Amino acid sequence: MQEKDKITKVGTMDVMLRGGNFRYKCSLIFRDDRIFIQAPYNERLIAEFKAMSGAHWHGYDKEKPIKMWSVKNNTRNWFRFMYLMGEGNPYARYDLPLDSIIKEINESKKRPLMDHQVEMIAHFMIRRCCIAACEMGTGKTLSAIEAMERAGVPSSKILYVGPRAGVEAVGRELVKWKASIFPKMLTYDKLVSQCQLICESPPMAVIFDESSKIKTPTAQRSMAAFRLSETMREVHGDNCYIILMSGTPAPKTPVDWWHQTETARPGFLKEGDPNKFKQNLCITEERRSITGGVYPHLLAWLDDERKCSRCGKLPEAVEHTEASLAMGSGCKYLPSENKVAELYERMRGLVLVKYKKDCLTLPEKIYRVERIMPKPETLRMAQLITKSSTRVIEALTLIRELSDGFQYDNIEHGVIQCPTCRGVGECDVSTNVVVDTQAPLDITEADGPKERVTCDRCGGCGEVPKLERIAKYFGTPKDDYVINMLDELEDVGRVVIWAGFTGSLDKLVELCLSEGWFVLRVDGRGFHGFAPGDEKKPDSRILLDAMDASHPNKLALLEAYPKLAFVGHPQAGGMALTLTASPVALYYSNVFNGEARMQSEDRIHRAGMDANRAATIIDLIHLGTDQLVLDNIQKKKKLQALSMGQLHEVLK
Repeated sequence: MQEKDKITKVGTMDVMLRGGNFRYKCSLIFRDDRIFIQAPYNERLIAEFKAMSGAHWHGYDKEKPIKMWSVKNNTRNWFRFMYLMGEGNPYARYDLPLDSIIKEINESKKRPLMDHQVEMIAHFMIRRCCIAACEMGTGKTLSAIEAMERAGVPSSKILYVGPRAGVEAVGRELVKWKASIFPKMLTYDKLVSQCQLICESPPMAVIFDESSKIKTPTAQRSMAAFRLSETMREVHGDNCYIILMSGTPAPKTPVDWWHQTETARPGFLKEGDPNKFKQNLCITEERRSITGGVYPHLLAWLDDERKCSRCGKLPEAVEHTEASLAMGSGCKYLPSENKVAELYERMRGLVLVKYKKDCLTLPEKIYRVERIMPKPETLRMAQLITKSSTRVIEALTLIRELSDGFQYDNIEHGVIQCPTCRGVGECDVSTNVVVDTQAPLDITEADGPKERVTCDRCGGCGEVPKLERIAKYFGTPKDDYVINMLDELEDVGRVVIWAGFTGSLDKLVELCLSEGWFVLRVDGRGFHGFAPGDEKKPDSRILLDAMDASHPNKLALLEAYPKLAFVGHPQAGGMALTLTASPVALYYSNVFNGEARMQSEDRIHRAGMDANRAATIIDLIHLGTDQLVLDNIQKKKKLQALSMGQLHEVLK
């Protein structure tokens, strides 16, 4: 019986479900969109039912001494039922050895491939619905395209979804690889807007590039990706390909794995929702919210078996001393388990992990921190910002701007219609307002009489000032460092500079142009090329080719653009680009997004780079906020490495 037939089945089904080493007779009752389960008491079975999506306990059946549960009638729960019944073993495909077709791939290569790329192709072809959590530069995209070629999926039946910069870059790479298929290319934003239309005639294969973009279950792009995948499974069954690719699958927390796994193969992970998944990976305590409710507060991730399973602190922490225990403020130490490290083992088969250091003979990245002494007036300004700011986040942002040598300011630029009263000058306000204590700070208007009052926002005039944000620039020692670096790299003629603010990018573009360098700028508005002096404005696509050390026309491009600087924002240009012509990536300023940092670093550290020059990553530290952001990124790097099973990376 097909899986989709089981999902739509109505009536009752008697099955044998395994609970530990034994099997128990249970009844599954189908009613609308739920499955009711009559099962005898067994702790293993109860744990399975609790973990399913939409699980609800209905108590004991009145006629029989058995438990009654119900769960949602969906694909992921049927995967779990098939596993518990032992029918067809839904994990079987993920247990098959890849060696079964690796030899065949090696004997019929369509283009030069490295051993790890052959393994990726085998992973995609055998698993079909899977994740490639392989570091940037290991060749995931090329492997996915060749897998589709070998599977015989026509271009019209393949959808390639990724961030805008990635989609543009992959389209160019397909030509360079002389691919025989050209999938329909779509950004994640386009997927959201066109999802309904695409699902009417779903593709046979979808490749989600940089799949960490769909890690948040409630995000629109995540829901669109899941809906598309579910529709493909309903229409094509086990014949479809759903491939997720990411070099940083868990940049912030291990929970980021959940929705990616759910999109690739619902039910592979036992937990039916991200909250249940998170509870198994961390230690929490109940705390009262501002509205009077209770929420689970994260104390610590279970990423070290030495951590106390009660408080999350290490054994040497003050909370575990006899003095603290005697005063009643301590915690009796009880060791825990390393659940985060175990996560990698739980996903074996579904997820293929590859690191560049294990696949490529590339030199190690060289990290350098350049500390720049701030001027006394800069320090005084930073102290003034700290004292005058009412919020920490406001002060942090302003000081980060100050470190980069500018400050944003809003100036009035005419007037616009008041968005609150829409130009009328008055608003209707309910005279009976109810505060909803179930939702934090959520105030809803109740039905009842309304009073006409003057609009508070515009004061009754119907217009408000139109504010335009401008950047005011002033000197910073960071600029002097950039000028000196451009001078040192003149013989190479290529450099990559990352910055965390649009204002910083504007300044860096002008600085590079003034030093006689061509500039390729990449931010949220796309790719833009600039030329120094009165030279003709270059095509941004050609400049991107010139940043690729493996491009077949690299010598001609170097002659045409002898000095070229790539200036970009890590979150816009840090994915899917090849910038190997530069031996240096300079971080003028950072962003808090750990994924963007890790991705952007590897733009210069990929196959095709000049191994003799290595890849140097430089961070400029001017004010204390620069170090604060960098420290935050380092913590995220370690947690990401641990969630992928690389304990030695954390213990260095």
